[in-house]
Amino acid sequence: MDEKQWIPKEDTLSATVVTRLTAHERDRLKTMAGKAHQSIGVLLKEQGMVNEEQINYALQKQRVTGERLGELFERLGFVSGYDVARMLADQEALDFVDVRQIVPQEDALQLFNMKQCLVEHFLPIRRDGDELEVVCASTNLAHLRQIVLSRCGLRPRFTYGQRSEIHQTIRQYYFFLENPLESLLEKEITLATSDVEMVRSLDTLLDHLLHLAVKYRATDIHIQPEEKSIHVSFRIDGVLRPILCMDRCLKRLVSTIKMKSGIDIAEQRLPQDGSFTENILDHTYDLRVSTVVGMHGEAAVMRILKRDNAVKGFAELGFADVDRVLLNRMFSQPSGMILLTGPTGSGKTTSLYAGLRSMNLLQKNVLTIENPVEYQIPMATQTEVNRRSGYSFEHAIMHFLRHDPDVMLVGEIRNIETATTAVTAAETGHLVLSTLHVNSAYGVIPRLISLGVSPHLLADSLVGIINQRLVRTICGSCKTQYTASKEEQAYLGDDSIETLQRGVGCETCRGTGYVGRMPIYEAIGMAKGMPEMIVDGKSRSAFEALAEKNGFKSIFSMAVEQVAKGFVSVDEIKRVLGDDLRR
Repeated sequence: MDEKQWIPKEDTLSATVVTRLTAHERDRLKTMAGKAHQSIGVLLKEQGMVNEEQINYALQKQRVTGERLGELFERLGFVSGYDVARMLADQEALDFVDVRQIVPQEDALQLFNMKQCLVEHFLPIRRDGDELEVVCASTNLAHLRQIVLSRCGLRPRFTYGQRSEIHQTIRQYYFFLENPLESLLEKEITLATSDVEMVRSLDTLLDHLLHLAVKYRATDIHIQPEEKSIHVSFRIDGVLRPILCMDRCLKRLVSTIKMKSGIDIAEQRLPQDGSFTENILDHTYDLRVSTVVGMHGEAAVMRILKRDNAVKGFAELGFADVDRVLLNRMFSQPSGMILLTGPTGSGKTTSLYAGLRSMNLLQKNVLTIENPVEYQIPMATQTEVNRRSGYSFEHAIMHFLRHDPDVMLVGEIRNIETATTAVTAAETGHLVLSTLHVNSAYGVIPRLISLGVSPHLLADSLVGIINQRLVRTICGSCKTQYTASKEEQAYLGDDSIETLQRGVGCETCRGTGYVGRMPIYEAIGMAKGMPEMIVDGKSRSAFEALAEKNGFKSIFSMAVEQVAKGFVSVDEIKRVLGDDLRR
């Protein structure tokens, strides 16, 4: 009885029922009891997450809105739900998990009902023998332990997660459990195909398709006509995956999408763009639609943007502690230019938003020009490109200068006009954040100079460069170890790595071996001597040598580290980086 003891269950349960706690859990409960009277503001201030100025500002807002203080801190962008959950997990001495990367198993969900999980703030994940893995957002573990024991007789193994994400996952997966989308979609396709007179609306088919895309965490839906069929694919974690084929008689699905998007359905010769909004499982999604005419008819792509996406910080995105020191130093500069580089879909804009999150926006006037606005930033004025009215990136920057900005976020630099106006703004005392399409951090300087930016202005204004990619992470449910081949060791450039990890495919990852993504990146801060090298037009090798002397680590080196740690597979690194970025 040294490790465990029997204690009476809390007042909320029958007094005749008892639950078992470890000595570690008893000590944790005693610690939490001493902190129970502290408000969320005090706890966050103790952890250095908010300051007195932010607390006072939130209290002013609270008197008007009546919101809970913790909710206000999140809405104003002072902290994220992720930050709060990490803090509470540490206090509870529980491992923190990112609920967005979890795919709960159906047999675990079936042990409980949605209402109970929502009320008690817990999500059953998977069974493992006589244990049940549970992620929770409650500090009353004794109560949750008893619920699990009395309901299914399994011993719970607790981890901690963000409450809003837990609730969202509960609602989604219990909906999917009660509404098998794959079979519903197949049934609707059969009914629509048999409708030879084409009087049946395809709205229900489109609705099922959108729900399925949300279930699979897709970012894009591709509908492509072929000679004898219609092919539907989802882009999931950056990779296009085939989902289903339909009879060509359902090519009118594209017309249904065009009508919802405000696109001219009579025009079937030219590419068109449009958008519409859809409410899916209590969340609002903006769908950006683009059509193009191919040999076999019109193809459509729908980009899925969740409207209430929260802006994430560097830690939440997966940036390492040591690198966050450099990144926070970059984004704390009063003026200059910070550039994020990488191909489309590499997370550049998301990282720029994370940089904004690291600032005290109470003391900053932030203006953005984006195409489109993907996240709402509290206390920032955000605008969208409108080519038809002449509102472009370069025009926005010139107008912003009249609004006394501290920080300007420019969605993308792609031409000489945007490049020169952005550099000029950085040179005149503003912090400019933007993105650039180049393959490496070292490609930024020659690219900007080729666009017509003066080397002297660039040397004076450039603060830092971050080049990044997103790689899929190995599924934790089917991860397996194997012996590295000579070819893999040669690719990694490290024959000391003898064992590697990969996912073999399971229900959780839907046979892919991957769940979620993480960033790999390289970051350069302008160290002493670098501005002079830009002005003198020094070679890339000379610039690399100075950067490495100041601690620079290439994106490939970071990738190898993540492979060695078992987070990423060699095949995924090859897919994303290929051979060009090996050095």
